[in-house]
Amino acid sequence: MPPDVPAPEQMAVENAARALRLVSATLPHLSGLAHTVRVRVTKKYPVAAIGASGLMLVNPTVFSEAPLPDLVFVVAHELMHLALDTFGRAGHSEPKLVNVAHDYVINDILSVELNRPVPFGGLVRHGARQESLEALTAELARAAAGTPTCWTIEQKKKPKRVKAPKTAIQQELERLGLVSPDPDEPEDDEDGSGDRVGDMIGADEEAEREPELGPKERSAQRERVRREAVRAVSLKELRERMDQATGQGRGEDGGATRTLMEAVATAYHPPWQLALQHWLDEVAPGPRSYAKASRRGADRADGVILAGRKREGWALHVVMDTSGSMLNTLPRILGLLASFCDAAGVTQVHIVQCDVGVTADEWIDPAELGSYKATGFGGSDVSPAMDELAADPEVRAVLVLTDGLISYPQSEPPYRVLWGLVNGSRSFHPPYGTVVHVYT
Repeated sequence: MPPDVPAPEQMAVENAARALRLVSATLPHLSGLAHTVRVRVTKKYPVAAIGASGLMLVNPTVFSEAPLPDLVFVVAHELMHLALDTFGRAGHSEPKLVNVAHDYVINDILSVELNRPVPFGGLVRHGARQESLEALTAELARAAAGTPTCWTIEQKKKPKRVKAPKTAIQQELERLGLVSPDPDEPEDDEDGSGDRVGDMIGADEEAEREPELGPKERSAQRERVRREAVRAVSLKELRERMDQATGQGRGEDGGATRTLMEAVATAYHPPWQLALQHWLDEVAPGPRSYAKASRRGADRADGVILAGRKREGWALHVVMDTSGSMLNTLPRILGLLASFCDAAGVTQVHIVQCDVGVTADEWIDPAELGSYKATGFGGSDVSPAMDELAADPEVRAVLVLTDGLISYPQSEPPYRVLWGLVNGSRSFHPPYGTVVHVYT
């Protein structure tokens, strides 16, 4: 091959990068995810696949030969799997069925957003963007025809090598051990002959294809993807609100933006709810067990080594901003929080109310959140409550419910912080913790 002609693998990576840039320009709410993914080449998947940490695998033949608009559709499809959390939404359902259900929804969304048909024989179900993920998954589970394939582009089969018959001399040399017998034809799954159902990469395969990333680095990549996924759907919602306010829209289909928001609201949790549920799942400890030592046992002055924890019932610590500006929003937020506590296995909620000082410090059952009475509604400083929790070595994570018009400790406390910004300003950028915009 002449040196000035790039190999298909190189062309595939370059075309994938071009497609990602075009996605950022065409669907700007996906730009954060587009800059997060890492592209590798493989023939195992017919077109493309994505992993939870942002590893995107592309087929070198397809990505070096196909038209760029089709590649834009494909990479946008894979980014949407991250934005709409295909990996986290499976629950107890068969992951492949959830993958296919999402394929129907995503392709229907993108066919409207990009105003073009689904390429490469991708799954098509008109109106799927307005259907529930759970209903689609249940329908697929009931079907007897098996699980459909994500992309059905025709693959070129690798010709099978035909062995010539052995001569008598060759057989005798092999018998005497003077020459080695011909090895059997190796099985090569890289030709795309493996399992082509779905376009999701498992954790084991991600680790195998990126051995340079250790568990800690891969976990950090997954966390970055989760943050960008929440931001992607939030930006889409923000654009929808701006379009409604200005009376403007995009494309010929006046309901294109609205239908995406309906898909997010019906088939998926709203972004802030999804982020909150992820955070609750991550910080959930559980009852103590000496099978695992406590990481904060060294903080105890009495030298007592505390047992570790199992993931069962646990207590959620909440700092509640009870300044006057929060008066009308807190009741609805507390009612929604109760449902998340039930899903995350929270058995007790520790609420510390604060306006300019701690006005209440109570432990309640999650069921009581719906009728919980807040007090205070004066100034706006949650520092006393956060400092009080910092003094307790058993507190590992705290949810702060606020509108952002507050004072707070400038130094990061010894626990993880999730700022639940309730109908607050997007100019709230604390130097630590994770911010999730909560809408009521």
